[in-house]
Amino acid sequence: MRLRLPLLGLIACIAVGSARAAVPAASLQVFFHDAFEERLRDSPEMATAIGRHDYDDRWNDWSVTGRAVARRHLEQRLRQAAALPTAGLSAEDRLSLRLFRYVTEQELAADDLETHLLRVQALYGLHTRVFMVLDRMPARTVADYERQLARLRAVPAYVDQQLAILDEARARGLVQPAVVVERVVGQIEKQMEQGPEDSALLAAFRHFPAGLPSADQQRLRAQATAAFTQDFLPAWHRLHDYIAGPYRAATRPAVGIGSLPDGRAYYQTLIRKLTTTDRTPEDIHALGLKEVERLETAMTAVMRETGFQGTLAEFARHLEESPEQHFRSRDEMLAYCRNIAKIVEPELPNQFKRMPVLIFGIRAIPEDREQAMASNAQPPTADGSTPGWFNLNTYQPEKQFRMDKEALTLHEAVPGHVFQGAVARSLTGLPDFRRYYGNSAYAEGWALYAESLGGDLGLYKDPYSRFGQLTSERFRAVRLVVDTGIHAYGWTREQALAYFREHAPEESPAEVDRYIAWPAQALAYKLGQLEIRALRSEAEAALGAHFDVREFHDVVLRDGVLPLALLREQVERYIRSAR
Repeated sequence: MRLRLPLLGLIACIAVGSARAAVPAASLQVFFHDAFEERLRDSPEMATAIGRHDYDDRWNDWSVTGRAVARRHLEQRLRQAAALPTAGLSAEDRLSLRLFRYVTEQELAADDLETHLLRVQALYGLHTRVFMVLDRMPARTVADYERQLARLRAVPAYVDQQLAILDEARARGLVQPAVVVERVVGQIEKQMEQGPEDSALLAAFRHFPAGLPSADQQRLRAQATAAFTQDFLPAWHRLHDYIAGPYRAATRPAVGIGSLPDGRAYYQTLIRKLTTTDRTPEDIHALGLKEVERLETAMTAVMRETGFQGTLAEFARHLEESPEQHFRSRDEMLAYCRNIAKIVEPELPNQFKRMPVLIFGIRAIPEDREQAMASNAQPPTADGSTPGWFNLNTYQPEKQFRMDKEALTLHEAVPGHVFQGAVARSLTGLPDFRRYYGNSAYAEGWALYAESLGGDLGLYKDPYSRFGQLTSERFRAVRLVVDTGIHAYGWTREQALAYFREHAPEESPAEVDRYIAWPAQALAYKLGQLEIRALRSEAEAALGAHFDVREFHDVVLRDGVLPLALLREQVERYIRSAR
């Protein structure tokens, strides 16, 4: 039987006596459990995303009252966690408590910006959220389908609450620039053009499991069509008209967040949340310039291996004009990346001690989102009931390069996001919040670091694929320069695009618009990767012949996602003990 100590009793036992008493480990786990369950009740959309389907029949309560309740719960939990002593706790429990405090503090600090400003964006905006949540819902039983129907029927109320939030954002001036709004409007229009026969929202109702009775299938399909045409589409038209009308009319003139009142402080808040560091924009900008220079030197050396004697810019044009470096169709690109993943999977035990159950696929991003959405990943659920996905951007395959797809597959699938997420969710003995916590610096830093492992995983057999890996890394270094340029130095979109054309000509201009819409997120990749690489170098130097790459990778992965400072502490402890 699991020991359950009510939270009030836990707090009371801390307060009794002149000295703060030690907290029983079991009581601490109850605190973490109750806080996590409360968070899922407040955030049904998050619950669905991580594979908890207790609340699949509803959206978050985005009303003023609902948001206030959720925030009050976080503030109460933070106060309770701050009152808990660490005396007598194991190292693992102390780490859990520190992480809980950190996560809650950062969530509260960035809550206002994420609620009002970042709600409008092409990648994870309020409109794509509906599609992504429905995509993660199971479709095996009649009850599963009924819950999908409940959410479809609730879309009008969801939209009403979103528009109320955007009214608040407009009143406060926390609005995106026009270029971001244009991309969002374009996506919504494409979603409105689809009917029940081809919308991704109703995919499950077009392919029922074999065991579902025919009568139920017909009823559910008819109800889904009705919900789509009578509930979803009218609400989506209202959403479109609002964003294309009043919201677009209120957009800010400059693209950088620094142009807003208190914009510098907003940017630093997002840097702290997304990179888990206190680095300044100026420091990050200088680092980016240095990294771009270093990587272009390495790229030139690899380019020479191909026999090409021109400049990097000339080589980029040469590759652009080489048919063998491009794809002829979406299906060819998908098959190519799937084959790469199959090459890597058997080699993973050579680099990793901990092998999770890997149930994942590689699929194309839907056409309504592909122009503005970069390739991305979703880890599988812990119980394997929902697979992980490497969502590949297959837009204009004839313009995309083969040379960088090995690095991309390592980044998004194995041993990058899908693999790391599966490891974290399979961890036992940790509070649930640690298994599902994520931050961009660790997750994106790990995925970018994973690209460097290709040579040990059966890839990078020719200079073109190695050149592609370096272009991928340079692309992330360019982000340091462009993101800080836009949001701290006041760059225009045209200035950012000019730097992009010079140092990342193979990438889509849509990337710049992504950085405009989501300040600081693009900084996380390189800062996280550089920290992991630095930790590995320190471990190799300290341990010499005793360095074990499988052990190092296990130390990085075995605690789940951590802020970079806490990750450094764990690796340094490993180095001391291994010595």
